[in-house]
Amino acid sequence: MSTNSFDLFGLKLPSWLVKTLLIGLLLCIGAFFLFKEQILHYYATKDLPLEKINQSSSAFADLIKPTVFNIEDFGGSRDSADNSEALQKAINAAIVTNVDLRPDDKWDIYSGRVYIPSGQWNFKKGISSKVGVEIFGDGVGKTYLKYDGEGVFLDFSDPKEKFDLKIKDLFIEQTHGEATAISFNQVNRNSGIWNVIVEGGRIGVHLLNCYTTTFDSFFIYDTKGYGILGENATNTDFKTFKIENCTVGAKFTRSETNSSTGLKFIGGVIQGSRDEGLILSDLTNFTSFSTFFEGNGRNPGKPQIYITSDLDGIYDNDVIAFYAPFITGGYSSSENSTAVWVENTTHFVFNECFVRANDRIGTAIRLGKQVINAEIQNGRYSGIEDPLVVEENQTNLIYDPHLRSGRGYGRQFMGLGAESAKTHNRHYFESYQTVVGHSEKGKVGIGTFNGKPSIQAFGKGSSYELTTNPKIGDHNSAPAGITKMAGVKHGTVVTGSSFTTHKKVRNILVNTAEGKRTVTLRKEDEQLRRELVIKNVGSQSHDLVVKSSTTTIEGQNPYVLKDGEAITIVFDGTQWYIISKLTGPL
Repeated sequence: MSTNSFDLFGLKLPSWLVKTLLIGLLLCIGAFFLFKEQILHYYATKDLPLEKINQSSSAFADLIKPTVFNIEDFGGSRDSADNSEALQKAINAAIVTNVDLRPDDKWDIYSGRVYIPSGQWNFKKGISSKVGVEIFGDGVGKTYLKYDGEGVFLDFSDPKEKFDLKIKDLFIEQTHGEATAISFNQVNRNSGIWNVIVEGGRIGVHLLNCYTTTFDSFFIYDTKGYGILGENATNTDFKTFKIENCTVGAKFTRSETNSSTGLKFIGGVIQGSRDEGLILSDLTNFTSFSTFFEGNGRNPGKPQIYITSDLDGIYDNDVIAFYAPFITGGYSSSENSTAVWVENTTHFVFNECFVRANDRIGTAIRLGKQVINAEIQNGRYSGIEDPLVVEENQTNLIYDPHLRSGRGYGRQFMGLGAESAKTHNRHYFESYQTVVGHSEKGKVGIGTFNGKPSIQAFGKGSSYELTTNPKIGDHNSAPAGITKMAGVKHGTVVTGSSFTTHKKVRNILVNTAEGKRTVTLRKEDEQLRRELVIKNVGSQSHDLVVKSSTTTIEGQNPYVLKDGEAITIVFDGTQWYIISKLTGPL
């Protein structure tokens, strides 16, 4: 034995002992790395209540890991014709009831994540669970699930209990026309879908009684029924999604009245639907932000967005709001279609919209029966024949459209008047930033026309009378507190013929170049404070005769205007008075 020794912290140890200790340390380190999985697995699972694990996964207790449950560990294979049983076992293994969190066992908490690696995985039967879990893959371009079954593929439903569920990074193809890719019932809290593509089948995602869930970065296309069908999906967010080439892009119905924020669309796209792109029926609250609709309503008679309720008092549309929506006919909407059709709704809001016809859309917004209140502001319309159609005059309307310029937009305003330079006589207000009142009893519009201040009264097709009641401040009211202003629109007529007044006209310019002409003041225009401006714009020494059939013009009847002369007259209830006179050309 060698007498050589090592000095270790003041101790002299034989060299053979030091070498033995070093070899033992290296063997321990090697053994740890060799058996690391078993060691970590033991300590991670030793406190799990294994008796609570589903029976079907008990046989795989040695495979249970605390965070990831790989489908391959449960018999799954890319070469298998059916991985349904393997995926079901992996899901069951991931579900553990943690009695430490809730001693009453009321809520099931998932403790693991089910992992499906890259590649194509075939499934013939549906997978189901009544408690929550997380299923994820390597991404939509890597993990590909092909479902050949007829019913629901991933069915997570319990009609009695709420639970959490997450599905991420998968591509699901459905080959059967009656299949549903994902079905949620009683999913709650932080649940949702992220980065998932669904192709084919009848329904992409079916929601029933889901609360505060989130759907983000998903794509659903080519379904024979609905891309999304949501029944009582309350306080649920849909973000940066796309739904394409389905029969109906999305339908939401029966939202409970206890909803505080309702459904939200944020930055989504719905396009190419054969019927409606979006149906909202019997909802408490829905809000859309910057959602894009293109080419929906391919079948005749189908709008891109349809909003309605049954008005039974249980599930009625309360507030339906769209902010900055973009709607275009694209290349597939049916000809002369409607972009948005609303009926049986209490409050409808459609602000900052842009609607482009693309030779497909004829009507931008149709307010049908039983629309109580509608607010439509700052709209821009390109090539639309009827920006707004109102079917019932009981609808209370508020408009705030800004006059905008730009190629292809024409007259960017809307309303209920009937004035138009177009041959098809489209109906709109002109450029009023505020229009308030009631369709049946009258409205007033305040804003600008051709860049100038303008005010106009509207009532049953007329535009000639505005009634006010100034009873605030220090100013005096008119008799009985009523002031009437006739001819508010200040319409102007330029003519070379004789003319009879009417209530839409204030300024009358008559060219007498071809002979004597007459302006007749109708009895119906002789109203208190009615004002008219009349001018002879001729230059050939022909008279313009102004006459009243019932009274005088400051004691004269008729009153004659020579070339270039003009008068401003006001009716005081008995006769016309001249308040200003131009005696000749300026």
